[in-house]
Amino acid sequence: MTGVQTCALPIIREHLDQYRNAEETRQHQLGSQLEKLNNRVHGMEDEGENLRKRLQEKHEQAVRDPLTGLHNRLAYDERIVQEFARWKRYDKPMVLMMIDIDHFKNINDNYGHKAGDKALVLIANQISNNLRESDFLARFGGEEFVVLMPETDIDSAIIASDKLLKAVEACEFHYQNAKVNITISAGLAQLRKDDNTDTLFKRADAAMYRAKETGRNRCLVEDPTD
Repeated sequence: MTGVQTCALPIIREHLDQYRNAEETRQHQLGSQLEKLNNRVHGMEDEGENLRKRLQEKHEQAVRDPLTGLHNRLAYDERIVQEFARWKRYDKPMVLMMIDIDHFKNINDNYGHKAGDKALVLIANQISNNLRESDFLARFGGEEFVVLMPETDIDSAIIASDKLLKAVEACEFHYQNAKVNITISAGLAQLRKDDNTDTLFKRADAAMYRAKETGRNRCLVEDPTD
């Protein structure tokens, strides 16, 4: 019996070695497969991150005015929805300001569109530099700008608008050695309980047009009966 067991030991060892070798090979293959899968996952994550960055860049381009570098109307449409949602949640006052460059057509007609573009950039910078970081400024179209002033009541907005008007009027704009006087007119409307994005905008817009009709280079507040 002892002889039979002694003869069987090498066979058992051989089988164990074969099993061990096969298991090591299998583990090595599994490790290689797992490494390949991890590399693929990391590659997909990197690709996804690059795609997100490209999409973000494309979106940023889409919501920027190429001339002034300000946000554009599309950006305003997105932001006003966000500000309305925040207003509903926190019930803080908010004011919308509409701004229009006075006699802008005269600048284009008398000095050319390049002068008009230069004036737009200058005014955009003046407005931007005289707003708070929390305010949102966009070129709404043509020579019109819109400002959203969160957590601001109408009295504070009047002070801010007066600062803007003086800053624009005081800026030095020369084109081909000619000094060009530039002023803006503005209208203010404060968010009401029954407002939507359109009604708020229309009241500020109407106030701005009244400012232009009554002499320009001024800011008027919404008509309380509107």
